[in-house]
Amino acid sequence: MHILNFTVEEINLIAMYKTDTLAATLTGIDETLPDMYDEDIISIAESASRKLSALTEEDFSALSFTPDGDIDEYE
Repeated sequence: MHILNFTVEEINLIAMYKTDTLAATLTGIDETLPDMYDEDIISIAESASRKLSALTEEDFSALSFTPDGDIDEYE
């Protein structure tokens, strides 16, 4: 799977939960799903989780999930 298969919203969400491993990143997203209340965010998280699940650890390691936008403005 290529990074282009992820939407900007999915990439931003994955960037928030990304760790060194695919398994830990998926766990982080999946564990927070019950605490998400916005239907759009839930949909994005579920979609991102499904797409991540299709990756191998090697594929995941090769991808860069950099949030869209200027992150310096939030520091």
